[in-house]
Amino acid sequence: MSSQLQELGLGKEMTPRNHRAVRFGFLFLVATQIVPYVVLYEAKYVYAGSYVSPRASQILGVVTVAIMLISLALAWSVKGIIHTTGDQEAIRRRLKMTLLSGILAIMTTFYQWSGRYTAPESRFGEMFYIITGADILYAVVGIIILWAAISRAGRISLKPERYWIADAARYFWTFVTLAWIGSWIAVYLL
Repeated sequence: MSSQLQELGLGKEMTPRNHRAVRFGFLFLVATQIVPYVVLYEAKYVYAGSYVSPRASQILGVVTVAIMLISLALAWSVKGIIHTTGDQEAIRRRLKMTLLSGILAIMTTFYQWSGRYTAPESRFGEMFYIITGADILYAVVGIIILWAAISRAGRISLKPERYWIADAARYFWTFVTLAWIGSWIAVYLL
């Protein structure tokens, strides 16, 4: 089994060339995830037009986006720690704060849902719940990736040649945050 892993290059450190190839493939995967959001945003305008429920909480929408932006800054600060001090505990702490910020953003969305600011059976309500539900789904996937990065940082030293999982978590969390901001614009502003 270990000889098979070595043949595939999985039992060794990643070379810079392999790192670039894996990063490109992952970024390509993340970029393809934009398609469902484009479809959802277009469907929102087909079904609900530019209508925004007057009962939708603009403040909660802004708070959720602010939480996501803070979490994005925390996620991107991990790269600086890896390249400067390499302090494993600081890396884990930042990733945990990012993860907790994501959970808080999900909770604010659930709070909005529980307030029934808009009727789920209305055209705007259907799109509101579908778009914010997609945000939650991708955030949960991002939280799983962050948890994997936290676990890995606890087991091995994330030297620059081993930090791919932290990179992947950061890239995916960037997508989650940008999608959340796009959803906020589509649902609350336009």
